[in-house]
Amino acid sequence: MNWKKYLKIILILAMLGAIIWLGYWFFTKSPVGQQLTKVVFPPSEKAPPGQTEQEILQAQKLQILTQNSIFDYWVNKKTGDIYYIAKTGEVTKKSKTEETMVNSQTINNLHSVLASPDGTSAVAEFNYPFSTTFSVFNTENNNWKVLPDQTLSVAWSPKSDELLYLSQKSLNRLGVVNQKIQKVLDMTQKDLQLQWISDNRVFLLPTPSIEFPSDLWALDLSKKTIIPASEKENGLTINWSADSNFGLKLSNKNRIPTLKLIDKNGNELTTLSFMTLPSKCLIETNKIFCGVPKTIREGVILPDDYYKKAIYFDDVIYMIDLSTGSSKPILDDNISPIDAEHLELIGSSLLFKNRLDDKLYSLKLE
Repeated sequence: MNWKKYLKIILILAMLGAIIWLGYWFFTKSPVGQQLTKVVFPPSEKAPPGQTEQEILQAQKLQILTQNSIFDYWVNKKTGDIYYIAKTGEVTKKSKTEETMVNSQTINNLHSVLASPDGTSAVAEFNYPFSTTFSVFNTENNNWKVLPDQTLSVAWSPKSDELLYLSQKSLNRLGVVNQKIQKVLDMTQKDLQLQWISDNRVFLLPTPSIEFPSDLWALDLSKKTIIPASEKENGLTINWSADSNFGLKLSNKNRIPTLKLIDKNGNELTTLSFMTLPSKCLIETNKIFCGVPKTIREGVILPDDYYKKAIYFDDVIYMIDLSTGSSKPILDDNISPIDAEHLELIGSSLLFKNRLDDKLYSLKLE
């Protein structure tokens, strides 16, 4: 029996066991080892079971800016402050790391919020739908000012200091500062959206529905003339770029939706290869940012089901470069699903509201 050989094996195994035990004690029991573990493997970067490295990186780029759910938000382009309005009407300002409620007045049945191009003011539509009222919030004094009675819809001038509003009998211009009202023309059409895209050009668009074909009409404010800007289309909805040079148009043919890029005159430039809603996109200079559903189940009617909140999506957020025609996902495989709407750029971050939790998110682009 070669006892020396067996003794050698036993000694080697004992030494290995001692090394393993010392390593375990050093990293789990000793203060120095625990501190080293924190430096090399920060808890915030450890992946939960099943989480990939890509998901960790995505989570680090994505932040939730609001603790509570919101109705909508806007950005003051002059100061960089973010304003968000609660579903009950309270307005909060977020400035860097500080957050302050600037107006505690409550509002019933809030329906829409439309910010001026520079973000210094915003119009809220509330008491919807039976006693609809419109009021302007001014970020300089943090107060509301009610618009004339029987206002049905509004649009901001590209210069931010004037509103166009439709009443029961006429279309009117209102100076936000001097409160001077000027009638543009008589009009009794009630179900219209107003889109003021240049000094003298306004688009008039009926509320979109796949059940009823809509005409896009162009109003010349200087000549006070209205001409058709497109043929009748079902479910017609448009979201314009800030400079109104481009728009994204959704319409249906035989209940099949298509998404197209159009110019400032409403002319179609190209059909996009993906499907989403214009309100889930932002056109900024030569780039388009869109929340694009990973799947859209069969039988979904767009845009009706989306606006009725009969359908929610799980999005990939894409960036499309108009100068090259290339596209790439900038948020994919996130830990929690995102149904993005109302996208805005602020610095190097993309803001959006998540319809799934009604909170405001920020996505770092760099």
